[in-house]
Amino acid sequence: MLKHTQHHKGISCEEAIKRVYDFIDNHLKAKARAELEHHLETCRHCFDRVEFEKLLKARLRHLKVDTESKALRKKIDELIEQF
Repeated sequence: MLKHTQHHKGISCEEAIKRVYDFIDNHLKAKARAELEHHLETCRHCFDRVEFEKLLKARLRHLKVDTESKALRKKIDELIEQF
């Protein structure tokens, strides 16, 4: 699968994707959050990725799966990369 690495007047898609989990969990500082939000306004690919991750986390929470498990997070990341 090809990596999406465009720049959209700020952070790159690669940097945006690195921040996804911290963004969803509200762990980003104000500047980093603002940069990511701006990127998501201009990049449909990354916006869709964030929405997918939010939905996945909500479904896992509903199943009462420990989403903080590093092993689980690694497995989910591997599955997403295959997707």
